[in-house]
Amino acid sequence: MHIPDGYLDPAIIAITWAVTIPFLIFAWKKTKTTYNHATAATLAVSSALVFVVQLINFPVAGGASSVHILGGTFLAIILGPFAAMLSMTTVLMMQAFFFADGGLLAFGANAFNMAVIGGLSFFIVQLLMKKSAGRSRFASSVLIASWSATVLTALLTGLELGFSSAFAAAGGITLTVPTMFSVYVVAGLVEAVLTAGLAVSLRQWQPGVVLGLKLLGRRGEL
Repeated sequence: MHIPDGYLDPAIIAITWAVTIPFLIFAWKKTKTTYNHATAATLAVSSALVFVVQLINFPVAGGASSVHILGGTFLAIILGPFAAMLSMTTVLMMQAFFFADGGLLAFGANAFNMAVIGGLSFFIVQLLMKKSAGRSRFASSVLIASWSATVLTALLTGLELGFSSAFAAAGGITLTVPTMFSVYVVAGLVEAVLTAGLAVSLRQWQPGVVLGLKLLGRRGEL
């Protein structure tokens, strides 16, 4: 859901930057207390995977955004919520600088929509797993978290575009929000199923190298 430059009003750009920066600063501080160099390979591989997958996208909303796999919940399960925010932000930054996939002025909006929301979806998994540590409960929790994050990202993207003057004549949010929803309610379900499947496989075969699973298991959930 990369938003290019030229579609968001200056006020929307300023607000999204102002909201995003504190989240990223907090994520950086938290990551330094939980992340260690032993998991550097996991971070690099997972970030590279999301980077490549996100390059496959198709324009929606008149070219003001795009449809693609987000990968935020996937990163959150692998890296934990805060490292996932930083990882996704790095991915988005490289895409913006080297591939013009998402604008530099609109970067604050893109980072909040995909990196922050994706990282925070970890806490949905944590909340849903409080009463059970079973495989099916874990899978359903990841599926719900991934789908919810995708739909929320679509909603925010639609609102940011709809409240900007570029879409005022076309109907504003009455155009952009339904357009984003109609695409990502279904696309989000596909991503959620894929994310849940990968998460279950990682939990079964490589739980020791996945920081997100370790964080979920600190209180004995896993």
